[in-house]
Amino acid sequence: MTEQNRAGGDGLASGEKDQLVYALETRFAPHLEGAAAAVREAERGLDEAQARLEQAEHAASSERYTSDPLVFMRASVTEEVEGMERKTTPKKLRTSYRFLLDRAVELAGAEVQRHHDDLDAAHREREDGLEARRAAVARAEATLAEARAMQDRVLSAEQSARRGLGVMVEKLSDS
Repeated sequence: MTEQNRAGGDGLASGEKDQLVYALETRFAPHLEGAAAAVREAERGLDEAQARLEQAEHAASSERYTSDPLVFMRASVTEEVEGMERKTTPKKLRTSYRFLLDRAVELAGAEVQRHHDDLDAAHREREDGLEARRAAVARAEATLAEARAMQDRVLSAEQSARRGLGVMVEKLSDS
C-alpha cells in the first residue's frame, strides 16, 4: 500500500502512531498525576496520623498517677461535722462551724470545677485522645486504600486505551 493510500484514511500515515501515542499520553497525564497526588496525600495523612498516635501512646504510658484531692476534702468536711458534735462550748462550736463552712464552700467549688474539668477532659479525649487517634489512623488507612484503588483504576483505563491503540495500529498497519 502506498503512502498516499494510508494518508487517505486506509492505513497509518508516517508519524501518525507517534502522534496518537502523544495524544493518549497528553490526555491521560493530568489524571495519572491527579491519582498519584491523591495517593501521596493519603500516604502523608497516614504518616501524620500514625505520628500523632505514637505521641498519644507515649503520653498515656508516661502519665503519672495523681491523687484526687476531693477525696480528702470530702473526708475533712465529714470529720468537721463529726467533730462539731463533740464541742462543748458555744465559742468552740461557732469557731468549728466557721471552719466547716469555709471547707464546705471550698469543697463545693472544687466539685463544680471538677465537673467542668471532667467534661473538658472527656471532650478532649473524644477529639484528640488515644482512641480518637487510633480511629484517625484507621480512617487514614482506609483513605489510602481507596486512593490506591482509584489509582489502579486510572492506570487500568490508560492501559485499556494503550491496548486499543495497539490493536488499531496493528490492524491499520496490516491494511
